[in-house]
Amino acid sequence: MSVMRYGISLTKRGFLVNLIFSFIFFTLYFIFSIHFPRYAIPSDANRPVVQASFHFVMAITLLLASFFIHKFNKLHVIYGCSVATSIVAVFLFFASSYIFRLISIFFVGIFFSISQLLFFTYFWSLTAPEERGRIGGLLTFVSFPLYFIVSLSVAGSLDFLWIVMLSIILSLGILTVTLLRPEKAMLTAKKDATRYYFEKRTVLLYTIPWVLFSLNNATLAKNISLNISQQVPSSLYLFLTVLQTIGVIFGALSGGVIADFFGRRSSLAFSLTLYGISSALAGIANINEILYLVYIANGLSWGILFIMYTFIVWGDLASKENCAKMYSIGLIIFYLATSVGLLMQMSQISLTVSALVSCLLIFLSNIPIVLAPELLSLNFREKIKLKLHIKAVKKISKQSQSQE
Repeated sequence: MSVMRYGISLTKRGFLVNLIFSFIFFTLYFIFSIHFPRYAIPSDANRPVVQASFHFVMAITLLLASFFIHKFNKLHVIYGCSVATSIVAVFLFFASSYIFRLISIFFVGIFFSISQLLFFTYFWSLTAPEERGRIGGLLTFVSFPLYFIVSLSVAGSLDFLWIVMLSIILSLGILTVTLLRPEKAMLTAKKDATRYYFEKRTVLLYTIPWVLFSLNNATLAKNISLNISQQVPSSLYLFLTVLQTIGVIFGALSGGVIADFFGRRSSLAFSLTLYGISSALAGIANINEILYLVYIANGLSWGILFIMYTFIVWGDLASKENCAKMYSIGLIIFYLATSVGLLMQMSQISLTVSALVSCLLIFLSNIPIVLAPELLSLNFREKIKLKLHIKAVKKISKQSQSQE
């Protein structure tokens, strides 16, 4: 059964535009948050503070922009921010003063966060609720390997000049979507999709797990990864990272299908439980084979949670009027949690303690999901189950006829 068979209204043009956006924004985030501070700030002691401040500036920008950004043309602002980011990147390279470099990095964060928020609102405008999981999963499945290659393999070997050049190429690369006439994709987007309006309690119940996961991911999970990297050879840790990345890719793809066909709550509950189990195993893993399973399971769960809280949940909770605000909630939580994680020194906490506390927090985050209502339409899920049942009956019927 094709993952794109049921309930897909997004055109190939719209999918390609979103694919370009997703790859560029994922890659630019890594370059701006990791490589720019690494080369622009010479002191290792000050770098975590600068990186934390960079994320805090993005969070504040998102909070402010979410109140008025819907009044402007999404694509025009994205194009303007991409050009502005390129100009600031050039200024950053030639700036000799520490203060000017710091200001430049913060301006990059401002322009980047605004354009990233508009990308998600553009994605929302093109997709119906019943297709959002599969499309988000497929976007991640295609773009994440490219992001992994460019960010870790290519960018990691470049000096500051070429890092700036790469950021300019990617920022201006956003303008290539004009060749696909993305405005036409917006005009032909599905307009009659049923909208659902949820009360604040529902928003809170879906927000709490993301808060707990984001804080855990930026602190305890980071400490677990650091401890493991210090205990195993560098070649093995690289292999574990590759396994985790593969898990993320396939977790995103399968998670999108599960979320669309069986509901958001099922997908979230499964991914949180799997993440908790893998976190617990990380604390007691003494042999390589267990570590392989831990990193694959962790990647699978991270991939599902990534698309759920990047593309799906906030879109399901959004209406045309509050779409930017909903998506900004998810981004603000992630960036603030990352900022906290960069400022906290947790290396003194043992691997076992980190793993057990992480497992406990993640399992507690399942409680709000149990209490929360399902976001996906019941009618759509029932139709999918009926179609799958009919297909299974036909398959059994054919097998019985062939045996006779």
